[in-house]
Amino acid sequence: MVTAREHMFVRVEEAGRWSKTGTRIVFTPKKSGAAPYNAEEVSYKRRIFLALEGDAGPSIAVPIAEIKKSLDQNPKELPLYVFFEISGTVYEHETKQTYPFHSRPNAP
Repeated sequence: MVTAREHMFVRVEEAGRWSKTGTRIVFTPKKSGAAPYNAEEVSYKRRIFLALEGDAGPSIAVPIAEIKKSLDQNPKELPLYVFFEISGTVYEHETKQTYPFHSRPNAP
């Protein structure tokens, strides 16, 4: 699922399937005819975020260099339009739902 957090609520934007190859992530929506979202998973200054590519995603594409520059200039604020990894505790607090994500061990 893709969820959106607004200033007053959290909602499910789309349902579909995620796949990952290395640092490349693709979300394929269940909705017929919907284009997949492509992103790069980036680790920078102890933060993990998705840098979306193209116009098909649930937000605007922001270049990785611009995201890093924003984090350097103002490390206490997260840049707009960027999906950052959050902890299960934060997810459960903000959505009032059980954290649905689980890590799979890396293949040998």
